[in-house]
Formats: sequence, structure tokens, C-alpha cells
Amino acid sequence: MRLLRTIPRATSSASATATALTAVAAVLVMSAALTGCSGSSNSSDGKDRSPLIPGPTRTSTASGTPASGRTTVTYTPRSAQGDETLRHTVDLLRARADAFGLDGARIEVHGGTITAEAPGDSGDRLRQLAVTAELGFRPVLGGDASVPPELQRQFTAFDCMAPVPVSAPALSPTSPTVACDRTGPTKYVLGPVALSGRDVTSAKASLDAQTGNGWTINLVLTSAGGTKFAELTRRLSQQSAPANQIGIMLDRQVISAPSVSQSITGGEVQISGNFTRTSAQDLAAQISSGALPVELTVSDVTRIPS
Repeated sequence: MRLLRTIPRATSSASATATALTAVAAVLVMSAALTGCSGSSNSSDGKDRSPLIPGPTRTSTASGTPASGRTTVTYTPRSAQGDETLRHTVDLLRARADAFGLDGARIEVHGGTITAEAPGDSGDRLRQLAVTAELGFRPVLGGDASVPPELQRQFTAFDCMAPVPVSAPALSPTSPTVACDRTGPTKYVLGPVALSGRDVTSAKASLDAQTGNGWTINLVLTSAGGTKFAELTRRLSQQSAPANQIGIMLDRQVISAPSVSQSITGGEVQISGNFTRTSAQDLAAQISSGALPVELTVSDVTRIPS
């Protein structure tokens, strides 16, 4: 279950009970989307499934222990980019690598591609590094009456398990779209972006031991972002399910789709659910560093034991 709520403030023991009741009332509980089932951040085997960019993995024949050696990944832009854009992308990737704790990572431009190299068997972390991280809060459109026929046909035909074609155009923030929960089975019809990553000033992962929510991602919104979010949640709280849900998208996937019961003010939001420490820290780092200026695919992963 995904929860989205305001970040609890430290309180005195005298007011703790009242504050706790207020926090419970403000919790936005994940509910079913148009398919009638709710998404989950974990697979049936209990392992966290962070969104990875697919790509082949090759291992050299050199000897070495599993923890030794290095991993090299090649990122290819979905469309040709100039040198300035690639250099800016490398700067963002290096900042993410530092936030990910990828000590000793080397990231460079090679022609029209970017390569990243890091110690050990780090292929999964390097794939995560290149997630575009375009954050968007989109209202879930509910019922056939609010969904245009063409969009309804797109929703029906959309296959959550099919890979995104390399030629797929970028999503327009001003147009509705169809997207899947990051674990795959749940589909959503979503309206235009109401709040974007540019409305977030910081994102930090933390362990919420006070309420037992586990690892969470705490977002601090800009002044304008806080106003937008308060208005969005006020409007959606007056709708019936599933039109009272917010689809929180990262790139082309929905990472959470909580329902809204009241307006949320204060400019601080907490996303909680079944995050692991690593997935929460990675997602916070991706959001904090800002979206990459170009969408990348992983064209090659090579593991080189020492």
C-alpha cells in the first residue's frame, strides 16, 4: 500500500495524541485504478522492483571474485544530442552517482553516447543512474464520461509488460496519457501534469520509525508548488473514486496513486510505502538532482572481473 501524507512535525507529549489523530485523518490511502486493482511496489516474491532500464549484460572471461572488478554501462540517447546537452547530462549523472554512494564511478561522453564505470557488480545501480526522473503529479481520470474515446481505446490496448519502443515520443505534460504502475499490472488514464519536479525544492529519504511506515521520501515544495498541491488535493477530494486519485509519475511509470480525502497544505509531502532503504535513497537522489535533459537507454552492460 502506498501512502501520501503531510510530513509530521515534532510535537510535545501533551499534544502527541491529537497530532497523531490529525495525521491519520490526513492519510491518503492507495485505492484501485481503472482496472479495479491496486498496484504494489513489491513483487510476489517480496523483493523490491525498482524501475530499471533494460539492456544486455555481458561478462568477460577474466577471473575474479563476485565483488571485485568493475562494471561498464553505455547509455545511448533516444535522439541525437549536441555536445553541450551531453556534458550537462554527464554533470547530473555524476551528482547522482555521488548521492547513490557509487564511489570511484567514472562517467564520460564518448561520441554520441555516455559511458559509466563503477567498481564491483554495479550494473543495476548504473541502470538506475540513468532514469530520466521526470516527476509529475497527474490527476487520475475516472469513468468513461471523462475519458475521450481515443484515450479509452489507447487504455484498452496498452500493454504494461511491453517495453517502451526506442522511437516512442516524449510524454507531453499538457496532454492526458495512459501509464502503468511500476510493477506492471495496473493501468491508469491520467490528466495533464498539475505539479512537476520543478515544484520540488528537495527530496530526502528517511526511516519513519515514529509511525511505522518504514522508508519514506519527504518532499519539500516551492511556495508556488505548495499552493498548486493544496488546490489539486482540494479539488480531487471532492471527486468520487477513481477521480479522487493522484497519479505520481516518474518518467513513464506510476510510482504511487493515492486517493485524496481533503486538501493538503503546508508545502511538505511524505510518500511512504514498501520502499527499501536503497530504493528510497535512489528515488530521492533522482528527484533532487533534477530530471535529465535527455532520455537515455542502456545499450550495453559489461561486467569485468579483476
